[in-house]
Amino acid sequence: MEEAQSLLSHLWEATAERLLLRCRGLSDDEFFWEPVPDAWSIRPVPTHAGKWTYEYDYDPPLPHPLTTIGWRLVHLAADNWIYWEHAFGEGRRNFPDLDVPHTADTALENWCDSRRPISDWLASATERDLGAQRPSHLGGSMPAAQVIGILLDEQIHHGAEIALLRDLYLRRGPQQ
Repeated sequence: MEEAQSLLSHLWEATAERLLLRCRGLSDDEFFWEPVPDAWSIRPVPTHAGKWTYEYDYDPPLPHPLTTIGWRLVHLAADNWIYWEHAFGEGRRNFPDLDVPHTADTALENWCDSRRPISDWLASATERDLGAQRPSHLGGSMPAAQVIGILLDEQIHHGAEIALLRDLYLRRGPQQ
């Protein structure tokens, strides 16, 4: 399992570094760019001045909505915060309790901050730690390695999508 810890830690850090490099110079225009009509994004809450939210549905419509870079960054951080909160923390907060950043810089900072406790834990995790059952915000429990695996899968998945959206944004031409 020490090999598992080493592999998980390496993948967690390497995929984050790749995403950070791909987000270098990310502008607020890119952060909010909607590549198609009705894309899910970060939006102000009309009833609460200064508060922001992001569109989400546990059972999204088909086809699944395309999302903005901002949505993806906020989603990555929110997953990190909430999975960590319930598996390793006090288990009090849920998604609606999180502040939603609404600029590229603050979203990237929030994502980096959300990764830190996971990175620190992974750096010293043992075989026993990885196998330990942890509570889930979804109910029940799962091994710590599975919690980390879910977050790693999200980071790789959405990181690749963010990279693609940045490429498309740069190549979209003057008509958009």
